[in-house]
Amino acid sequence: MAHNIIGAVICALAGFLIAYVNYILSRKILETHPEKLALSTVARQVIQVGYLIAVYFIGSGLTVSLTYLLVGAVIGMTVPMLFFTKKLLAVNEGLSQKTNKGEEDENG
Repeated sequence: MAHNIIGAVICALAGFLIAYVNYILSRKILETHPEKLALSTVARQVIQVGYLIAVYFIGSGLTVSLTYLLVGAVIGMTVPMLFFTKKLLAVNEGLSQKTNKGEEDENG
């Protein structure tokens, strides 16, 4: 039983890393090309699904319960998104305020 929980924690930590990579990807796109942010969703989903597929195939060859690994991976990717989404909203708000201030200066 302990090895199942350890496997779930390892997958959750790796899932957190995947969530962080997705956050960095979204932030870079938001800062450079905000009109393409919707397309970043596809890239983020490919990364997440690829990670889950990797966990499935790697976990199926181990003695650890596959359910624990997949649940750990999903929790690791999902829970940090609450924090990272809040940070992305703050970045977006800062960029929109900067843009609005520039427009007000031009309009006088």
